Amino acid sequence: MANPRHMKEKQIRVAVFDNEPLARLAVQRLQEQGIPALTRCLRGGPGLWGSAYNLPHDVIVYESDEENARDLLDLPTAEHPETNNLGMGEQPASSSNLGMILVGAILGVLFLVVIISVFSKSA
Repeated sequence: MANPRHMKEKQIRVAVFDNEPLARLAVQRLQEQGIPALTRCLRGGPGLWGSAYNLPHDVIVYESDEENARDLLDLPTAEHPETNNLGMGEQPASSSNLGMILVGAILGVLFLVVIISVFSKSA
């Protein structure tokens, strides 16, 4: 059962990692020190791409554990969120951007099917 002190507490992101193994290592390190933590895939996940192994993941902890988690993982403080990217380049794309790309790809394929069917009938 969940710890009563965390029942109504907000969960926040403390870090973003390049892939699932790095994020899971961070979560394991936090949990070994008694800090509840979890990881979440940021781009689609297993149902969309087949595997979430090499996709960016974030590490989430309770707000009251944020400072301890950042100290344990040697992360910058929350006052400087722009340095929280761990030197990994750009932030992961949002799910709405991925949805737009998927819709564009589907529309492109449908357009090609229509063009091919029109030219095959006229030949």
